[in-house]
Amino acid sequence: MGARPGPPIERDFRNALERGEVGLLSVVDQLLGPKPSLKIGATTITAYRGVHEVLASTLDLAARAAADEKSWNATYNKLAVELSRAKIVVNYQLVRGQISRDIATLLNDVLNAIDSAMRNKQRDQVRERAERGRVLIDALTVLIYRAKK
Repeated sequence: MGARPGPPIERDFRNALERGEVGLLSVVDQLLGPKPSLKIGATTITAYRGVHEVLASTLDLAARAAADEKSWNATYNKLAVELSRAKIVVNYQLVRGQISRDIATLLNDVLNAIDSAMRNKQRDQVRERAERGRVLIDALTVLIYRAKK
C-alpha cells in the first residue's frame, strides 16, 4: 500500500498504520488535539459506533489470529469473511451519508492494509497493522464524539 497524496493527517495516518513507531503517537496526538485537520462532515455518532464495533472485532480477531501459527491456520478463512464484512459496513454507511468520505477513506485504509498483508501471507504484518489500526480507529472515536457534542 503506497502513500497517496492527501491532507497531512491522512498521509500521517497511513504511515502510522504501515510503519508504527513514533508516527503512531504523533497521529493519535493530532486526532486528539484541539484542532484536527480531518473532516468529520455528516458522520453520526450512531453510525460510527456501529462501524467501530465491526472494525474493532475484526481487528482484534486479526491480531489474536496472527499471534501464532496454529491460531492463524485455524482462523484465516474466518478472518477473510470478517474483513469483507467490515469493508461492506464501512462503504454502506458512506453511501448512506452516515459517515464522511474522509472517515471512510481512513477506515478503508486500515482494512486494506490488513487485506494486503493477508494476501501476501505476512502474518506478522497482519498482527502489527491490526494492533495499530485498532489504536487509530479508537482515536477517531474520540475525535468524532468530541466534534458531535
